[in-house]
Amino acid sequence: MSVPQNIDEYMGLMALDENQLVEDNVAPHIIQRVIRLRALYTYWCRFSSKSPKEIVEYDIAFNKVNESQAYDDIHIIKIVMGNLQEASKKFWRWRINQMIEEDRIKAKRDGDHRAVASMQKNLIKNNMTDTLDPPELAFDKIVPQQFIPSSDPSDAGVKVRPRFREYMKKCLKRYDVDVEFADYTEIDDNGKEPE
Repeated sequence: MSVPQNIDEYMGLMALDENQLVEDNVAPHIIQRVIRLRALYTYWCRFSSKSPKEIVEYDIAFNKVNESQAYDDIHIIKIVMGNLQEASKKFWRWRINQMIEEDRIKAKRDGDHRAVASMQKNLIKNNMTDTLDPPELAFDKIVPQQFIPSSDPSDAGVKVRPRFREYMKKCLKRYDVDVEFADYTEIDDNGKEPE
């Protein structure tokens, strides 16, 4: 997921008081989103073991937003305020390292060389120094395939029939109908017309 264009705006607004946001003439929908992002972050801090998917479900249920908006909210929170799961994982990795180091020093002092070797093995496993780092994927270097519209069926691998162009013109003339656009009414996700 890419970084939203207005991420700098949200970074500047997150710390401001609601009254100050109104005084600074911030658009009402931006103010509502800032308040929603703060509430989601507070909820996530309170229940830090919840996965982003669970936070998205909470956002959808509590704030009545659609799924793509909820995922976008989580993405902004991760950028502006940090990914709690990642921070928590780093903390526990550090904490486990500290505990292993304390035990290793004690075992070394007691002359228990098997325990020291076992703890060294656990230290390597905890820090994943025995595995290769995953390669960084260069998504920014991926060039989307360019599709060029064509009426030539051979481009799609279909065998060209004789006098195909004449047949196509004949079909277009035969089925040429004036297009009429139907009237429609917009409805929200709940099936109700917006007011």
